[in-house]
Amino acid sequence: MKEYLNKVGDECIHCSACTKKCLFLTKYKMDLGEFAKRPELAKSCFMCDSCLRACPIDLDGAKVAINHREDLSGYGAVKFMKSPYKFRNNSKIKTKDILMFGCAFPGHYPETTKYLIDMFEGKMDFSIDCCGKPLEDSGLISDFEKNLERLKEMYKEKGVERIVTMCPNCFYFFKEKLDMEVISIYQKLEEENLLNVIEDEAEIFMPCPDKKSKELLNQIKPYVPNGKVKFKNVMCCGMGGGAKFKEPELAKEMMNTVKSEINENIYTYCASCSASFGKSKVKNVKHILSEMLGVKEKVDLGYFKNSLKLKYYKRNRK
Repeated sequence: MKEYLNKVGDECIHCSACTKKCLFLTKYKMDLGEFAKRPELAKSCFMCDSCLRACPIDLDGAKVAINHREDLSGYGAVKFMKSPYKFRNNSKIKTKDILMFGCAFPGHYPETTKYLIDMFEGKMDFSIDCCGKPLEDSGLISDFEKNLERLKEMYKEKGVERIVTMCPNCFYFFKEKLDMEVISIYQKLEEENLLNVIEDEAEIFMPCPDKKSKELLNQIKPYVPNGKVKFKNVMCCGMGGGAKFKEPELAKEMMNTVKSEINENIYTYCASCSASFGKSKVKNVKHILSEMLGVKEKVDLGYFKNSLKLKYYKRNRK
């Protein structure tokens, strides 16, 4: 892992393109080449990929942070909760497609989660579990690898051929880490002709993992004909990389920018973004999936309560 720090330090051309796009790098007056030599700032990176999208030679600040974090303590809570995920709900039912809810979506949209589980009951099984990205992002590489192997083995035993994801992070993470087909819930619902058109003048906030390829956004767009991607100058919702706790002022600055640009609503397609906005008292937060399904559930900030209940939902299935 440490080889990547040397690579960034050696190859950075110091053009400052990354610094101009990142509040964190701007605050500390450095570029990625310098960040590679500053392990004390590992927890300050929001891992939003703004630097990667700006870098002309594709250097990745999130990978720099992960490398630095591998030697740090302070991620005990992540290890305890996610290795393996304490609120996981899995079964041994054979299924070709599996609804992979991740860990954020069920905790913040419990009624939409139940709606989808019930809708597809008897057609495909579901999994409430953590993909492992929070472990990797925290530098808990051994735990991340064990978690990934656990999931691979589970999918193999269940005969899974395709993973259907709710979460943008799960979608891109699994596409990179797993040698199997990964699709979004929007693709699955389109196959089943179960998507409804949202007629609102929707003000869409893009989650970080989708900003480069816009793969999920392009799947959603036909069903939100009056939608407009806004908040393009906002680096992150503030939840990225757990940096909010180390850099609260930067997180607050991003949130204030979001609030200043909202007219009527803010539509997300990431449950973590929804929760971040909800916690910051942003009004009229809507999740595109819940709206398309007609559930129209408001973001629920009772994460632990909801996750505990869903841990046992349909648990008696074989």
